[in-house]
Amino acid sequence: MAGAASIEKPQMALRGENKLFKVSVIIPTMNEPAIGRVVDDARKALKHFDAEVIVVDKSTDDTARRAKKAGAIVVGQELSGYGDAYMTGFSLIAPDTDVVVMMDGDNTYDAYEIPMLIDPIIKGYADLCLGNRFARMEPGAMNARNMLGNKVITSTLNVLYGLRLKDSQTGFRAIKKTALDTLELVDNGMPFASEMIIDARKKSLRIVEVPVTYRQRIGEAKLKAYKDGPLILSLIIRMVRDYNPFAIFISVGGIMVLCSFVSGGFVVYEWLTTGVITRLALTMLTAMLFLSGVQVISFGLLADIILAALRKKR
Repeated sequence: MAGAASIEKPQMALRGENKLFKVSVIIPTMNEPAIGRVVDDARKALKHFDAEVIVVDKSTDDTARRAKKAGAIVVGQELSGYGDAYMTGFSLIAPDTDVVVMMDGDNTYDAYEIPMLIDPIIKGYADLCLGNRFARMEPGAMNARNMLGNKVITSTLNVLYGLRLKDSQTGFRAIKKTALDTLELVDNGMPFASEMIIDARKKSLRIVEVPVTYRQRIGEAKLKAYKDGPLILSLIIRMVRDYNPFAIFISVGGIMVLCSFVSGGFVVYEWLTTGVITRLALTMLTAMLFLSGVQVISFGLLADIILAALRKKR
C-alpha cells in the first residue's frame, strides 16, 4: 500500500560482492536554461554510486550542448511527448542498471535528494518511490490551478485504486529496474505519469512516497493544464475499464439500484397509505432501474472474472 516515508541519505550504496549500485537518471528536456546545473548536481549527488545521466532532448537551443558538457549522455528525441521522452530514455539505460530515476531539467527538483529518493528501493521495501512535492514546496513553485488539478487527479487515483498518495503527478520518481521491465507503458504524453502508477498498482508493486523539495522552475513550463488534465483523467478511467471493469460497473449499477429504491419508495408509500397504486409509470421506472442495475453489476462481475482468467494465462 502506498504511503509516506521519511528516509535518511545512504553513505555508500553497495550490492553483492561490494559492487556499487548502478543508477540511471533520465531527464527529458526542451529548451532548459538550467540543464547544466541539474546534470552537474545529479552526478555529484550520486558520487557514491555507479551512475549515468541520460538527457533526452527536444530543444531548439543549446540545451543538448550544455548537458553534454556537464557530463550527460545526450540523445535527440525523434517523436514528441513527455511519455515518449522517458520511453526513449528507458531504451538507452545500461543493462546492469539497478534503479532508474526520473526528473525534470528545469531545476524544480533538488538533485542532491536523489539518494533519499532511491533509498527505499535500495533497502528493499519499495519498487516505485515518488517524491511528494507538497511536503517541501517553495512559495510560488506551483500555481493554484495546477495544484487543484493535481489534487483532483491524485484523489481520483486514490479512490479508484486504493492508494494513499499525496502527489501522483510528481516528475521526481525512482523505480527498480526489474519492476520497470514488468510495466506495460504506452502513453506518450503527460498521462504517462499516472499510467506508471496505475500499472504498478495493478502488478502489486510496492509504492511509497518521500518528501522532496519543489522550487520555482527556471525556464518555460511544459504542462498545459487545460489540455493535459482531461487527458490524464481520461487515462485513469480507461485504465479502470481495462484493468478493473467491476469498479465502473458496480458504480453505475449501484447508482441505478439506489435510484430504484428512491422512486420505489413513493410507490410503496402510496400502496401502504391508500391500498392502491396509481403511479404506473413510476412503478415501471422503478422496476426497470432495479433490474438494469442488477444486470449491469452482473456484467461487471462477469467481465472481472474473464479478465482474471486471461491474466492467469499470460
